[in-house]
Amino acid sequence: MGLMIVFTAFLCVAVIVYDVLFRRVPNGLLLLFLLAHTACMIVAGHGIGGIDVWRSVTGLTLGLIVFVPLYVWRVMGAGDVKFLAIIGALLGLKGLFVVWLIASVLAGLHALVFHVLVVWESAIPFRLNRIMQQIADGEMYKRMVSARQGRKGTPYAAYLAIALIYSLGKAWGG
Repeated sequence: MGLMIVFTAFLCVAVIVYDVLFRRVPNGLLLLFLLAHTACMIVAGHGIGGIDVWRSVTGLTLGLIVFVPLYVWRVMGAGDVKFLAIIGALLGLKGLFVVWLIASVLAGLHALVFHVLVVWESAIPFRLNRIMQQIADGEMYKRMVSARQGRKGTPYAAYLAIALIYSLGKAWGG
């Protein structure tokens, strides 16, 4: 079970990197989550934290039912919704709710900080503003923005992955 938790945490780090840099979550990564979870269920007879097949399927299904409308209304990206469904499969409905709640608080703080920075741009210390401008003018930042292909917004899947890592730590440590 420890190996599954470590592997899942490793995949979460990949989700964080992709979402922060490119504002997307590759389907291949999401498929790896599902394949690892399915293999764990077959080999051990249960998933992370002892979740059984029924709770896993229920978490996945309800995750889709609840969050697909948010994609349709353009509140969430498709990768966020798919990742939420996978979190439901990994942790069940209760775990999905906990991860969603933690990630939503983190994403709300992210949005608040960026809103404050935009509103109070003139209050940003000169040196910090200069550093931010140098980063924005840098070639690597420009390539990253170009690779996003116009996708903007809060990297919600990254916050989901952070919350999932926290939940995995709780499951592993008791």
